[in-house]
Amino acid sequence: MDSDGLFLGLDLSTQQLKGIVIDSLGHILLETSIVFDSQFPKYQTTNGRHVNGSTVTAPVMMWVEAIDLVMSRLHDAGLTSRIRAISGAAQQHGSVYWSQQGIETIGKLDVQRSLQEQLAGAFAVLDSPVWEDSSTTEQCQKLETWAGGSAELARISGSAAFERFTAAQIMKIKDQSSDIWNHIARISLVSSFVASILSGTLAPIDASDASGTNLYDIEAGQWSKTLCNAVDLGLLEMLGKVTMADQVVGTLAPYFAAKYGMSQCPVVSFTGDNPSAYAGFESMLTDADQLASVVSLGTSDTMLSPLTIYPYSSDDLAKDSEHIDGHVLQHPTVSNRYIAMLCYKNGSLAREWVRDNCLGANTYGSWTEFNQAAATGPLVPAAYGFYYLSREILPKGAIGIHRFEQTASTGDIVCPSGTQYKRVQAFSTTSDLRAILESQVMSMRLDYLRKSTKPLTAAIVTGGASVNPALRQVVADVLGVPVFAVGLHDGTLAMPAYGAAVRALRYLEPSRVLEGNFVLEQVGWPDFDVFGVYSEAMADFEFLREQVTHQFVVVGC
Repeated sequence: MDSDGLFLGLDLSTQQLKGIVIDSLGHILLETSIVFDSQFPKYQTTNGRHVNGSTVTAPVMMWVEAIDLVMSRLHDAGLTSRIRAISGAAQQHGSVYWSQQGIETIGKLDVQRSLQEQLAGAFAVLDSPVWEDSSTTEQCQKLETWAGGSAELARISGSAAFERFTAAQIMKIKDQSSDIWNHIARISLVSSFVASILSGTLAPIDASDASGTNLYDIEAGQWSKTLCNAVDLGLLEMLGKVTMADQVVGTLAPYFAAKYGMSQCPVVSFTGDNPSAYAGFESMLTDADQLASVVSLGTSDTMLSPLTIYPYSSDDLAKDSEHIDGHVLQHPTVSNRYIAMLCYKNGSLAREWVRDNCLGANTYGSWTEFNQAAATGPLVPAAYGFYYLSREILPKGAIGIHRFEQTASTGDIVCPSGTQYKRVQAFSTTSDLRAILESQVMSMRLDYLRKSTKPLTAAIVTGGASVNPALRQVVADVLGVPVFAVGLHDGTLAMPAYGAAVRALRYLEPSRVLEGNFVLEQVGWPDFDVFGVYSEAMADFEFLREQVTHQFVVVGC
C-alpha cells in the first residue's frame, strides 16, 4: 500500500459540509468546514435550512456548491493528488429528487464549467425536505394504515411512522404536487446524493441510511415491496438498489479528477451521520466483539447501541411488540447486526433548567455546584423525577415535571415491588439535581433493554455534556459499565466524517490498525453496589414512567 496515500471523509450535516483527511494510520492531517449560512448568504438559510412553520427544507444547489468548494479547499491545501479513496456521511432522512436531465448530466460534467451551472436543471425539487420537518402527520397515519398498524410498520422498517422519515416526505410531494411528482426520475437520500455527485453516476442508498426511511425491510435486506407499492407503483425503481456502507459505489468522476488533480479513486458508499459516527467509534475499540454503546449528551441526548438480534423479528418471542419507540437501524457494515437509536429531546436544556432552578442566584449557571449537589449517591428507590420541558420523543409525547416520593402510608401509586409512591410538587428530602441525572440514564437503560437482552460492556460518551464528571459517573453506575471518552491532542473529533474516512481507508487496507492523534480514555468506572441498587429499582422506574406517559395521548405520529 502507498504509505503516502490519504483518505477523505465528508459529512454533509444540517449546518455545514465538513471534510477530514487522514493518513494510513488514522492521523488527522486536515479538517475543513463549509458553513452554509456564512458561505452562501444568497440562499438565505438559517442554520442551513429554510423554516416555514412545520415545513423545514434545504436548498439542494447550496449543497452542490459546497461539494465543489470543499474539493477546491483540499486542492489548495495540496492534498488532493494523494487521496486514494473517499467515503462520507450525511444528515439522515432527507431526500433529493432527480430529474431525468440531472441523471444524464452528472455523467458528462464539463471541467470548464461549475457544478452549479451544469446542475441547474438537475432536480425536480429545489428545496429538499430534511430531518427537522414535521409537516407530514397525515402521511404518517396513511402509511401506518397501509402497513397494518404502527407495530407492523416497525416490524418491517425498524420504526413506527415518523414525520421526518423519508416515506412520509415522498408521500407529501406526491399528494400535493402532481406536476413535480411527474418530473421525478430517481430519489436519493442526502448521503447517496453526495456519493452520486462525486462518482458521476447515481449511487445506491446505503442499507443503514435506508433504515431511516420507513420503506426498507430490515430483516429481508431490501426495499419493502408492500410499502413502496402503497406509496407509488414506480417507487421501487425510483429508489434503486441498496448496498452496505463498506462497498464501492463507483470511482471519482472525471470532472473532479481533472479539475482538482486527483486520481479516479474509489468512492465508498456514503451512509447516515449516526451510523457513520457509531462505526467510527467502533473502530477505536480493540475488542471487535465488545458491546459498546455510544451516548451523545447534548441539547438532545442520543444513545446508539449494538444489537445482535433484530428486536422486532416474528421469531423473537421474548420481545414485547408494544415497545416500538426509538429506531432500529441496519448496522452500516455488518449485515447481521443492527443499531438501536434512542433519541431524547430533553437533554442538556433540561439539565440546565434544573441547575438554574435549584441553585439560586448566587450559584446560577454553576456546574461545579451542580456536580457537588448531584454526587450524593442513588436517590432511588426513595424518589424518582421525570423532566420533560419540551414534548418528549421517547417516551413519546410526555411533557411536564413529575416527581414521586416513597411513602409508608397509602400512596397514589403502588408499584410492582409493592412500594407505594405519592406525587409531589417538590421533593421534601432530596434534590432535582441528582434525580434528573438518574432519570435520564435509567430511561436509556430501560429503552435499550426493550430492544436487547444482551448486557452492554462499555459506554463511550460524547457531546458537550460528556465532560461533566457527575453525569459520567451516573452513566457508569446505572449501566454498570466502564465509561470512555475520546481525548484529542487538539480540538474535538467530528466523528461522522472521521468514521467515513476510516471506511475509505479500510476498503483498501481492511486489517489496518489505527493509531490516530486521539486516545480513548476511561473516564468512569461503575460502583457495582450502586449498580445493584439501580437494577433493583428498574421495575418501579418503568412503572412510574408508564404512569407519566399514559397521561398523554399522542394523535398521529
